[in-house]
Amino acid sequence: MVAIALLIAVATLVLAAALMAVFSAAEASVRLLSRTRTRRLLEAEVKGAHALDHLAERPSRLAAAAALLRAVAYTLTAGVFGWAALVVLESEARLWAALAAGAIGLVVLFALGEALPRTLAVHNPERVGLASAPLASRLTSVLAPIARFFAAGWVGMASLVADEPVTDPWLTGDEYGAEVDAEEQEREDAEEAFFEAVVDFASKIVREVMVPRTDMICLEDAASVPEAVTVIAQSGLSRVPVYHDTLDDIVGVLFAKDLLICVGSASCPSTVAPLAREAYFVPETKPVDELLVEMRQRKTHMALVADEYGGTAGLVTIEDLLEEIVGEIFDEYDRAEPLVTELPDGELLLDARLPIDDFNDLLGTAIDLEADSIGGLFVELAGHIPEPGEEIEVEGVRITARDVEGTRVRSLHVRPRPETDKEDEDAEAHN
Repeated sequence: MVAIALLIAVATLVLAAALMAVFSAAEASVRLLSRTRTRRLLEAEVKGAHALDHLAERPSRLAAAAALLRAVAYTLTAGVFGWAALVVLESEARLWAALAAGAIGLVVLFALGEALPRTLAVHNPERVGLASAPLASRLTSVLAPIARFFAAGWVGMASLVADEPVTDPWLTGDEYGAEVDAEEQEREDAEEAFFEAVVDFASKIVREVMVPRTDMICLEDAASVPEAVTVIAQSGLSRVPVYHDTLDDIVGVLFAKDLLICVGSASCPSTVAPLAREAYFVPETKPVDELLVEMRQRKTHMALVADEYGGTAGLVTIEDLLEEIVGEIFDEYDRAEPLVTELPDGELLLDARLPIDDFNDLLGTAIDLEADSIGGLFVELAGHIPEPGEEIEVEGVRITARDVEGTRVRSLHVRPRPETDKEDEDAEAHN
């Protein structure tokens, strides 16, 4: 009986240590090897690479299986060694001997099952990982679901006292870090986009960001106060340029605040001309970063843009400048109208204001012309104001004028290049 007890104790220790060593080696190797390295091993069809990559994909499953196995191995080893000591010894100190034997069994199990394989994995993670991964992967498939089943109870209890709901008790440090870093990554991406926008902002001129004169909402200096009230109420604008005869003769800017104070007053003039404040003019070639500084110093929110001939090219607000950095800013009066609408047939409906750079990014083209917008591009290539339905082709992209109002193109229909043309072009570029 004594020999049998000793044999069972040794066999239990060897089996438990072997299984724990497999999991310990696999866990350490997965942590030490990068996903890029495991992918390369998989591509090279190295034996054991598929199992190693499978474990690296879901380290939490490996952690769950390893935790269950360790719990069983330590408990069983301590129990068997204690039982063996009780069988072998017949003295009054049997109980203490059993406890001592159990402790010795745990120490040996730890040394053989965890310390040694982890040390080996640290010095040669690739070889150890490839050797241990196949068996660890099979055992994980069996043990992980069992571990998660037993974990369901304490997940519920932990959720009662935790600040946030507990979803996975086996989440590894890497996976937890990945989840925690998701928001941080989003913030970093936003910061990167912001800094790129700032750098790009410094290279732009007013003409690229202004509201063109065709889109300006203005009032003639002879307009009555009630007419001005209607225009401001419908547009939702706080400032409206005032002109005399033509838009090339801007005489001032009407503030909605001044108009509001004037309405109902006995001293209110019959026209808006006396209410208009002095307008601030800037050339269309002025760098936008300089303009932003000037507008802040002057405490003005709007500047009228003059072309090279002294006519009115458009206007720019401080909001327009800020939008170049932070993106579109919408208020309760703005209607978010997309510049790009994808049609069911894969073709596109574009707002003529879409910048050419955005058009190039969208269609994979490399158009470099004087025009800033896709509408200006169409007019430049056509050589005249197009009629609705008129079509041009540039770099394999068919562009059709869809909505033309007066002298202004408002929307265009675009048929992208076939994918085969893009592939041929890419192949030529590589060659």
